Amino acid sequence: MPMRSPTKAAFDELGENLFLDLTDEELEFFVEMAEQKTEIYETVVSYDPEPRLGGAERRERSAGRRVRDGEDPYNAWVTQCFVGGDDGGDLDGWEIGIKDNVCVAGVEMTCGSQVLEGYVPNRDATVTSRLLEAGADIVGKTNMDDMAMTSTGHSAFGPVLNPHDEDYLAGGSSGGSAVAVARGEIDAAIGSDQGGSVRVPAAFCGIVGHKPTYGLVPYTGCIGIEHAIDHPGPMGPDVESVARVLSTIAGSNERDLRSHSPVPVEQYEDALDGDVSDLSIGVLEEGFDRPGADEDVLETSRNAIDRLAEQGASVDDVSVPMHLDAGDIHEVCTSEGLLDAITGEGLGHGWKAWYNRSWVETFGKSRRAQSDDFPARLKLLLLMGSYTNGEYHSRYYARGMNLVVELTERYDEVFDEYDLLAMPTAVETALEHRPELDEYDRLREIEVNHNAIPFNRTGHPAVSVPAGEVDGLPVGLMLVGPRFDDATVLNAAYALEST
Repeated sequence: MPMRSPTKAAFDELGENLFLDLTDEELEFFVEMAEQKTEIYETVVSYDPEPRLGGAERRERSAGRRVRDGEDPYNAWVTQCFVGGDDGGDLDGWEIGIKDNVCVAGVEMTCGSQVLEGYVPNRDATVTSRLLEAGADIVGKTNMDDMAMTSTGHSAFGPVLNPHDEDYLAGGSSGGSAVAVARGEIDAAIGSDQGGSVRVPAAFCGIVGHKPTYGLVPYTGCIGIEHAIDHPGPMGPDVESVARVLSTIAGSNERDLRSHSPVPVEQYEDALDGDVSDLSIGVLEEGFDRPGADEDVLETSRNAIDRLAEQGASVDDVSVPMHLDAGDIHEVCTSEGLLDAITGEGLGHGWKAWYNRSWVETFGKSRRAQSDDFPARLKLLLLMGSYTNGEYHSRYYARGMNLVVELTERYDEVFDEYDLLAMPTAVETALEHRPELDEYDRLREIEVNHNAIPFNRTGHPAVSVPAGEVDGLPVGLMLVGPRFDDATVLNAAYALEST
């Protein structure tokens, strides 16, 4: 449908929203000019730059069906589907689950939200394409927290329950991926991490989850919260599985969806020799100093670090006081960053990659029609972001983003002396499932991702690896390294796993 020329009344209203006091003469002039400029928009739509589905014409694809009530007692899946990978390749025959905010062409994607029900992407995310090209089969879309807004495990389609005890939650927002891996239903999964969303459910469910260095794995075709913090990452039953998936999906694609821009990429599984004898580890004191911390979880984490020391790693306590304020910095930045993404029709503007046009159009219509169905946390962030943007002209956002630079420098100073940082992924075990609480009550509950959040902002690679159990529930140890040294992070996790 051709673009309609704006009316004088429309420009008058828009001008007020933009704090422009336009005269009648100005409005008439701008309307006249706009009528001429509609032609340039028709030039844009005269092209059809949409790339074809990556290999879709030669792959078996089945959109599958929604998982029905009673079929999945842990609520790990939204959709069961099948997309067959290419013959051969490093992951030939692997069955993979994809978090339901990552595009798989021809398969419904909900983002765990009622607002997006019925949306079907018309192409694969880059990570999806790379998995299929490596021979993996996509067998379903995994459940997630509603719009990836919390870290507990609450989807719009019900809670995601912990595979070790159904009275507890799986954590989120990649809870479905963690549960499906923990139950052995798939060989590995893709999650996304905006504030611990891979690592927290991995810790709570007793599997391995890796947040790669920011920019190592392309986010194209994934739906996030804001571009500054979004990371796709592999989740698996063991470190080797995670490393093999990372080797497949790593490699930037800023200019071309199919080519790797020059970021350092390795065969991460080849670096897993388990030798940590030359490794120096800084145990972050502030990572253990959290209100409400479970002392048994802290002890279990310390014991895991001691096992690395027994294998020859040197271990010292270190301090980064700013770590304790990272959650506040993150919250301030996220409110306006999310506002930009949402008002930018689910993607925002200004990033150099392919824009998912079908998503933009669907999200734009859906948010206008069903915004009341967004989760409470998303509404709160939007309101706060809009308020601070309008009343304080983004001064807090600017200060927060500048503090992220300083926070990054504080960690990098530690990495000048140590190879890794170590701390609990979360300072407690999985949260109890309390169905009597509504989403507003849950917003008042303690956050579980304080240790995970800072490294989404700074971009350092971080893995959660099982460290033990407390009262039958898993505990995860988080290992963090310098940017693009994912291999060392994973090798230390492999050494711990070997004990």
